[in-house]
Order: sequence, then structure tokens, then C-alpha cells
Amino acid sequence: MFALALQEFHTAQMLDVLHNTPGLKWAPGVPSRFRGMSHEEIRAMLMAAPVQNLDTVKVTYYGDAPAAFDWTAEKPECIVVRDQGACGSCWAFSAVGPFSDNRCFNGKDAKRVVYSEQYQVSCDKSNMGCNGGWLRQDMTFLQKTGVPTDKCVSYKSGKNGQTGKCPTTCDDGSKMETLVKSASFEDVCNGEESIKNAITKGSLQTAFTVYSDFMYYQSGIYHHTSGYVEGGHAVTIVGYGEENGTKFWKIRNSWNTTWGEDGYFRIVRGKNECGIEAECYLITP
Repeated sequence: MFALALQEFHTAQMLDVLHNTPGLKWAPGVPSRFRGMSHEEIRAMLMAAPVQNLDTVKVTYYGDAPAAFDWTAEKPECIVVRDQGACGSCWAFSAVGPFSDNRCFNGKDAKRVVYSEQYQVSCDKSNMGCNGGWLRQDMTFLQKTGVPTDKCVSYKSGKNGQTGKCPTTCDDGSKMETLVKSASFEDVCNGEESIKNAITKGSLQTAFTVYSDFMYYQSGIYHHTSGYVEGGHAVTIVGYGEENGTKFWKIRNSWNTTWGEDGYFRIVRGKNECGIEAECYLITP
């Protein structure tokens, strides 16, 4: 008895709809990252649609933010695109990533150090490992517990989709490194100008609602036009700008450099597109 083959997520019908959408500011296609994947396989990489934490006290960052800013241009040596693989661990990548970034930006680390997403995936019991997580809990774990480097505990969940047990030693059996903690974190999603000013201090963790059409994104400035809610996704804001009169946030994803614009995407700025401006955290290392 043979199992039925899972139906591919991407369809010619949806592509046709997107290609014929007036005013589309982004290029649709079938990203090589997802080619041949089923609906179930793609959804496994996401988390529940984000719900803003109403207990969060929002901080407004004031200042004279430049018209455009991009950490990939300001400190390219500090920026790395990672790959979460077949695990719904975007929440960990969107927390540990800015932690690593900001330690490099402000000189806490002499060069970019990759800290362990795997340790947070396996050890942060306030979240759900490969089944998703919550932004504020991510930040709290980094502040109260901390993480070792990826050299000590490397990322494995992307290969098997399993959360794994919380390790007590490094991968090679040596003594666990001293865990590195953050100093503090703040929710700076208190309007477009606050977010812009905060970005000049460091990259930000955020999340947004993923609709079907986003899974067809290849390049350009994304805005939702078609499809249903597939889930939520946590990412990192690394900059902002404007192109042909359309303002955007520049976002680092955790789907490898082969996806999107070399691992990044842009999304409409100033309209809380897909909830991208609802809850975002600046982490102080």
C-alpha cells in the first residue's frame, strides 16, 4: 500500500494571478528554495500567525534618522544570512541573529561571532522548538540564560526537523562554554520614525503574517495581494530606504542566500504591512 504523494504548494494558477496583478511591486516566481515542496513542508517552516504581546511597554526612539540606512552596507563584515532548514525555528534565528549582529556592530566582539540558535531551540522551554515561538520570550531567554557559540553547539534541527535535547556539553564532548547574555531589550515598534531611529542602533527582531503569495516572492518590494494566511514568520530588520517612490524595510530572512534578494527581502514601510511594524525588539548586547 503506497502513501499518496503530497501536492506541491506552488501552482501555475497562483503564478498567473500574481503576474496579472496590476501595480505589483515585486517579482513572483517559484523560488528554488521551495521547488517541489508540499504545503505541509512549507508550513512546517513557519510558526503561528504573530499576535502582538499586549503586555509590552513600547519605547519611542527619537532622533534625526537618515533618509536611508542599511547595516549590510555600514557593517557588511558583521552580517550573515543563516538557514533554519526544515524546522520552524525562525523565532530563534530572529533573536540570536540580532544578538550576534549588535555585538559586532558595537565592538563587544572583535569580529562577527555566530552564536548558537540550536541552544535556544533546544533549551528555551518557554518556546516550542521546531514548532514555533514568541518574540518576547526569545529576548527574555537571551537576557536571563544566554547562549554559547555555534562552534560549541552547532545547528542541527534544520536537517531533521527535531527540536532535540538541551545539550550540557559542546558538540565535541568538551565542557560547555560560558553562556553569553544580552544586557536588555526594548520593543521599539512605536511608529515608523521610532523604528527608523532604533535601526541605526542595531538590527531588530520582528515578525509578520505570511500569506500564500509571499511564498512566491523573488525580488522587489513585497506587499500582500493574494492568498490565505499560512502562518507567521520571525525575521530581522536591517535597514530601510525608498525606491521609485515606495518606502521599504530591508529584512534579513533565515532561508539561505539562495532565496529572495541574496537572502533578504524588502517590504512596504509605514503601513504596518502584514503586521511587520506591530512588535519589534532592539537587543542591547
